[in-house]
Amino acid sequence: ALSSNYGHDFCEYVKWQYAPTGLSDLVVYFLRRIYGLLRDNGFAAIITTNSIVDGNIRKDGLQQIVTAGGEINMAVRGMKWPGVANLVVSLLALHKGKWDGLKELDNQPVKLINTFFEAGENIREPVRLAENSGTMYQGSISRGDGFLLTHDQADALILRDQKNKEVIKPIINGKEVNSEPNQVPGRSTIDFFNMSEVQAGKYQEPFSIVSSLVKPVRMALNDKTAINQDHRSRWWQYAFVRESLYRNINDLSRCFVTARTTKHLSFSGMPTDIVFSDALYVFTTDRWDLFALVQSTLHEVWARKYSGSLKQDLRYSPSKCFDTFAFPTGLWQNADIALADLGKRYHTHRKQIMCSLWVGLTKIYNLFHACDLSTEIVAKVSKKGRATAAAGFEAIIELRRLHIALDIAVRDAYGWQDLNLEHDFHKVETLPENDRVRYTISPAARREVLKRLLAENHVRTGSETNNPISKSKRSNPKRRAITYGPDLFRLES
Repeated sequence: ALSSNYGHDFCEYVKWQYAPTGLSDLVVYFLRRIYGLLRDNGFAAIITTNSIVDGNIRKDGLQQIVTAGGEINMAVRGMKWPGVANLVVSLLALHKGKWDGLKELDNQPVKLINTFFEAGENIREPVRLAENSGTMYQGSISRGDGFLLTHDQADALILRDQKNKEVIKPIINGKEVNSEPNQVPGRSTIDFFNMSEVQAGKYQEPFSIVSSLVKPVRMALNDKTAINQDHRSRWWQYAFVRESLYRNINDLSRCFVTARTTKHLSFSGMPTDIVFSDALYVFTTDRWDLFALVQSTLHEVWARKYSGSLKQDLRYSPSKCFDTFAFPTGLWQNADIALADLGKRYHTHRKQIMCSLWVGLTKIYNLFHACDLSTEIVAKVSKKGRATAAAGFEAIIELRRLHIALDIAVRDAYGWQDLNLEHDFHKVETLPENDRVRYTISPAARREVLKRLLAENHVRTGSETNNPISKSKRSNPKRRAITYGPDLFRLES
């Protein structure tokens, strides 16, 4: 973090010097400073992180330069660093002022390069939609590993006092969701949720553990910020309790989660009686039709454009790609039974493949996107015998068929039957050059989907301004009362 590495004075300085830029990636300030030093009609070229086109980094850097009259005259979206470091970088050249000469994007001549490193003009950005608010949350943030227990430790605490079961729960993280075939929590955690110190103290042994292992960590926090002061004063609780998250799923039999950083965007059904770590985002619904929407390629292409990235992996950012995503009109209020059936079949089939081959989600989708998929490749990845691998090969081919059907059903829910998605093996330009082939919709279809979703977002924004969609229109069963104060804000990467 900038504050920990350079201090609060530096942070205040850059916010003032580069206003309206907020606290962004350090590369933003290098880029802005370089541009500021250029004379009119001067050029600058840099090697930069590929995050230069992501979220607030893009808005604070490239967007500010273009708004000031600069132009991008050359860009390479993503290439593996030729040295030892495992990095993906972008190449960028800027001109101070209008440039009518040659422009190249990924070594191909283009007329214009926008701040997303796309061929074309800069477009109006999407806006958060009120109808999506309060349904996607980052998991709990502890700020103290002392809450964590092995399952054996948890069982021993409960065996000694059954009452401890009320504050000891399994906790699942992103690695377990993406890599474990059965997607079960690998550890437990002491979770006093929103209890007061007196209430938490009634659970003597768990409270003693937290007092010994967590309290010193919290007390060592700098108390100059309101957040740190709050976390010091509530040392026995998770720093970010996520009351709204757990309140929303309290009466549900399942919810859906995705890893914060992931190679392949995928959502998985999860039980609601566990704790979710901050490495996960939780979609607080049990509806299979809504799962189908976020699992679809239509949502994936939107997420990849408006979220961030880490090397070649997606860093899913709900404020950028979920809160702005326009669901088909009326779907929040009225369930689509056919789409729900398809979403459930897709999820069930995928789970069966994971369990039969005993591989996690990431490996399943690596196979899904392998253009040379064969029984031999499935056997190599799964380490299963030929018969099991052969059945797995056919099951992955069926998963592709189900994914096509799911995408088409989602497309039709928008009323876009005229749009040919052209599923096949295609290069995805925004991925690193050494790993761009995916079984997905065509580049032309991706561009059209993005165009239509953005237009729909803008239409919704206008209609919400005049007639905001009330949250009360959604099904919202009674929830348990929450006694601890207002929910703390959601942190995102």
